[in-house]
Amino acid sequence: MATKPKPQVVIDTNVWISGLIFGGNPEKIIRLFIEGQIIVVCAEELLSELRRKITQRFPLFLPNLSLLEASIREDALFISLGTVQITASRDIEDNKFIETALTGQASFIVSGDKDLTDIGSFQSINILKPKEFLEIFKKYQSE
Repeated sequence: MATKPKPQVVIDTNVWISGLIFGGNPEKIIRLFIEGQIIVVCAEELLSELRRKITQRFPLFLPNLSLLEASIREDALFISLGTVQITASRDIEDNKFIETALTGQASFIVSGDKDLTDIGSFQSINILKPKEFLEIFKKYQSE
């Protein structure tokens, strides 16, 4: 029996931060990545935003961020931004997540940001809240 391809996922900064600091469903998504059950698609701009926000708002978590960043650098699929112009989100800062997903051929963006989740989908990319993604992932695994 052939193994299923792993879903390719862009994780919004707010999900990384929530998982790192508060746990819950965002942490479960980070675990899926660390355990190799999903492929995270990332760009340097997304990692820079994560580093900046943790440094500014949650400096006590910088050691945890260093470990997470090392995993991301080692295991994520990195792409370069700037090849596609996206204007789908009300918040222009969020368009980089859609561009990352499009360029990296991700099937999902996982976000807690209403400016992204209100879009619902963009081309073939589903934009989901962490809980919704986990429900879909669970069904996918049991098929």
